[in-house]
Amino acid sequence: MVTKPPTLEELTAYRDRFMAGFPTPTSAQFLGFDVVEIDVEAGTATIDFLATDRMLNPAQKVQGGILTAMMDDTMGPLMHIMSAGRMMPSTTDIHTQFHRPGLPGPMRCTARITRMGATLCTSSAELFNDKGKLLASAIQTAMMLPFSPPQK
Repeated sequence: MVTKPPTLEELTAYRDRFMAGFPTPTSAQFLGFDVVEIDVEAGTATIDFLATDRMLNPAQKVQGGILTAMMDDTMGPLMHIMSAGRMMPSTTDIHTQFHRPGLPGPMRCTARITRMGATLCTSSAELFNDKGKLLASAIQTAMMLPFSPPQK
């Protein structure tokens, strides 16, 4: 079944609804998820996170899986929004490169859509510390599955 891609107006309207009231999952709450900007024309998202002492490994650095989760929690919502809420991504693979250790404190992730297809979407992300230093980067592929919001 071939469907038309969403229009810019549909994307903008869904982004606004998403930002006004999409429930934040508990995993994203744990990460300190806070949307800064979602630019549907550019296919990009910027989300802030807050690394806490509860996220540290034995070396007292933010555990790598936590950094990856922050990038995943930026790319995933962006993919969902870029489908105008019609689809929900299910990650098939994610490749992370770690560039420097992360310490507790504010972090900012930027993500962009590389290619949005009917069933697969690829994206990339970069995660920065509060000094603007690159901590990690990732590329991701996700299978796009039909989404219907739960009925209230």
